[in-house]
Amino acid sequence: MQDANTRFPFIARVLILRQFLWGAAFYGTYVLLTKFFLVELNYSEADTIMMMGAFGAVGPVFSAVGGFVADRYIGSFRAVYIGYTVYTIGFFTLGIGASSLNVPLSIFAIALIGYARGLSATSPTVLLGNSYSETNRESFQQGLTVNYSINNLGSFSSKYLFPFLIAFLAYSGNFYIASGLMSITLVLFVLFRDRLVAVGNDIDRRPVSLKIWAGFIVGSALMLGLVFWVFSNLDAGKYLLYALGFGAIGYFVFEITRATKAFQYKMMAVLIMIFIMIVFYFYYGQMLTSMNIYAINLMGDSLLGFIPIRPESNAAFNPLWCFVLGGPVIFVYGWLERKGISPSIPTKFSAAFLFSAIAFSLLGLSTNFVGESGKISADWILWVHFFQSLAELIVGALGAGFIFEMVPRYLSAFSIGLRSVALSLSGILAAVISTRIALPKDQVLTPEIIENVYASYFFNLAILALVMVFVTLALSKVIAKLVRKGEQLEQQENQSDESLTVQH
Repeated sequence: MQDANTRFPFIARVLILRQFLWGAAFYGTYVLLTKFFLVELNYSEADTIMMMGAFGAVGPVFSAVGGFVADRYIGSFRAVYIGYTVYTIGFFTLGIGASSLNVPLSIFAIALIGYARGLSATSPTVLLGNSYSETNRESFQQGLTVNYSINNLGSFSSKYLFPFLIAFLAYSGNFYIASGLMSITLVLFVLFRDRLVAVGNDIDRRPVSLKIWAGFIVGSALMLGLVFWVFSNLDAGKYLLYALGFGAIGYFVFEITRATKAFQYKMMAVLIMIFIMIVFYFYYGQMLTSMNIYAINLMGDSLLGFIPIRPESNAAFNPLWCFVLGGPVIFVYGWLERKGISPSIPTKFSAAFLFSAIAFSLLGLSTNFVGESGKISADWILWVHFFQSLAELIVGALGAGFIFEMVPRYLSAFSIGLRSVALSLSGILAAVISTRIALPKDQVLTPEIIENVYASYFFNLAILALVMVFVTLALSKVIAKLVRKGEQLEQQENQSDESLTVQH
């Protein structure tokens, strides 16, 4: 690719536009699902929390499988193209299910969306990474950050607007809009197919045998059936998600034993990073479970005294802050580098835990400021999301970038999927623990309930985040030693190969 050494290669810009459309479609739907299940489908708070946790976990946990399939069988471009086609169908089916309040059809629709996310989640990062040359990796890291910010712009737009559109379009109309947004991405894939295939993996540029396609179709049907079963049997399904997540990590451990000595050290550093990410994304999972339920029950409908907002739109604060703070965070990183300060990725995670501790301390404190209307000001939730979003933005997609650089290329899509596995495990864990604050339907929120249920829960989370600041700082030193040892061995291996070449 002629522009692979530029800051933003052409195909990277296409992929970033795709990210905006996907973020608007997926998160716009996501923000509506809590009240859709609570109100329209008459689920309890506990079951709704578990459904949201499972919905957030299923796609990521299957993304390791999707990455493996893309690496070994169908290619990264095909995985994205097929996955986004299924997304389009899934959102449209959800619209049909919402219009008729058909519970099985609605569950089947989100199973389709979960399958699509699992198949396609890791491959866009591979395509984006391959659109940059091997000597342009710094620009690739910047591209990841921009991609992340654009995703948040799409997410914020739909999270804020979709709840207001319910009054005009009902739930079904919003889900149809999401389907339309995903169909635009398919148009992009058709228009720029050749250039996208060029930045795919080797399999994308070769025909796939009928035998592999048959196996893919059968495997997809089984996976879809499994996802549908998880959503229909949440109590048992969570254990399956745990098994799949730890199974993917177990396979990665097996691959460590087969790797070269240099990669073994680097991949062990990745394992430690996965543990850190699981704990960190547990807090991300709280935003769509406990924090969301808290806001729906107690948040007022006015922001800063004059901006109208729906309680379920509280989730829009997260992508808003991520988008607004993206530039300043990049500026601070640049300033630190000019001063000769370059914090490691694990060290950045420790800083992120500190901001999470502040966020959940504020959330617990907000329970003391319930007004005469029985609501807290939306401003509290805005500032809680400020600190949690800052925490998220500090690490951003760095986990995926770190993994991409630490593993052999033949494991790239699968290994990037491990970040999603961490997201999945933390998401389902967040949902299970968040059910502790679930209240019976029509429960009157007294000061005692608010104090004993919400305040104590959020303050305990703040304390855990503070502990993780110090744990992560200690682990960052271990990771640094492993990476340094791996790089030293890699240099020795390269020198040995050069010597052998000279001799021959």
